[in-house]
Amino acid sequence: MSKYEFNKEQLEFVEDKLGLFGKLKVVFKYFVVSLFLAFIYYVVFALFFNTKEEERIQRENEMLNAEYMRSIEKLDILDNVILDLKLKDREIYKNVFKSTPPDMLNEYNPSLYEQLDTSSDVALVHFTTEKIRAASFLAQEQIKSIELIYETLKDSIELSSIPVILPVKGMSVSQIGAGIGEKIHPFYKTKSEHTGVDLLAGLGTEVLATAHGVVIEVERSSRGRGNQVKIDHGIYQTYYAHLGDILVRRGQKVTRGHVIARVGNSGLSFAPHLHYEVSLKGQIVDPVNYFFANLSPSDYREVLLTALNSGQSLD
Repeated sequence: MSKYEFNKEQLEFVEDKLGLFGKLKVVFKYFVVSLFLAFIYYVVFALFFNTKEEERIQRENEMLNAEYMRSIEKLDILDNVILDLKLKDREIYKNVFKSTPPDMLNEYNPSLYEQLDTSSDVALVHFTTEKIRAASFLAQEQIKSIELIYETLKDSIELSSIPVILPVKGMSVSQIGAGIGEKIHPFYKTKSEHTGVDLLAGLGTEVLATAHGVVIEVERSSRGRGNQVKIDHGIYQTYYAHLGDILVRRGQKVTRGHVIARVGNSGLSFAPHLHYEVSLKGQIVDPVNYFFANLSPSDYREVLLTALNSGQSLD
């Protein structure tokens, strides 16, 4: 491309012929401008226009992000379900066994499951069979021991003289009051030694002799322990207080389950109940420990806890 300059002497435009360097300079300038424009075009297209491959990858990323968010929501739901199942399982275990579940049932135990996963079916069956065989053998030995004890003691007269039943007919666990120990007196509001167990019952409920024996004391009074009966069973004695009607007399022989009186509210009593005591060779013992004949293991445990935790007596 030619370049012209104005010649003042000749008063006309004169062609300025470029040399090699000048031509190279012009070419370089156009090259740089072209590169710059190409870069601008690339940036514009990259920012505002996507290729088909980029659009496909972008759609896949959006789908993966959506799936990831759904997975997180599902995991949160599963965590809540597992937590609820753990709580329910714990409650079921406590209701059935009356205790908290062991650690192995509370938390995931990887070593236990690894052992199960790495053991073959044959090995597991063999192990289980051996355990069942050993348990069966022990069970048979226990049965033999129990039968031997039963045969030895079934004709023993002393067994019928042990006070092992509940002294109130039809009594439930909820009727257990204060047991042996230091309790708050219902009237004086001071601590006093309670020597028996209070059994709540309605007026007129039948009171039973808890073992074979002989009535050695009958007292009718409106003071203190009110109407009272004491029965001698040999090495044991039982004592019944705050009675209503007394249905036995001194010197009368009674058998276990014999109705000796009715529940009352006589004497210094806060509410209708039976105050019941047991002594062994003249020493006061906890009557609750002798209720096992009428109670299931779970009810027996509940009675022990209730009698222990009741802080105020009824007499």
